[in-house]
Amino acid sequence: MLKSSNLDSVIGELDADRTGTGAVAAPEKSVKNNKNNNTSLSQGKVDEIDCSMAALQLSFGVLEIAESPLVRVRNQLKELIGKQNKFYIDVSKEKYKLDCSEVSKLYDMMNNVKLYKDKLIKIKKDMQSIYQRSKVIKKRAAHIAACKQREHQRKVEKQQHEESLIGNPLP
Repeated sequence: MLKSSNLDSVIGELDADRTGTGAVAAPEKSVKNNKNNNTSLSQGKVDEIDCSMAALQLSFGVLEIAESPLVRVRNQLKELIGKQNKFYIDVSKEKYKLDCSEVSKLYDMMNNVKLYKDKLIKIKKDMQSIYQRSKVIKKRAAHIAACKQREHQRKVEKQQHEESLIGNPLP
């Protein structure tokens, strides 16, 4: 396959193809075998030159026909690859933003967990304190109620005692 429209590279590739396939080697063998046959050697070189010129002209013509669409397709492919790279970069940035926002949300949640844990500990301490105070108050209320009841009992007894001292009223 031809790589560029440079005529020298086309000729170089044709020469490389000929030496690789043995097209040049066959006439050389015949020259070595038939040293006296100079006419066949010159005829082989002329045929080879005509063949290489025809191949060169044919490849140049095919290259002229196919070059402009290939250049256009190559440019379109470069443009497409550029757009794909830009799209990939944009998607990567958005993914990074989402990842960062998710990480940010996670950090916020962890900070909220710490904050709520501290609030919960404070509420638990407050509740424990309230429980202790209510326990003390209930005990004190029971003691006060017992004292009031004894005081009321004493008043009733004192009143009964006074009534007994006063005696029975005269009829």
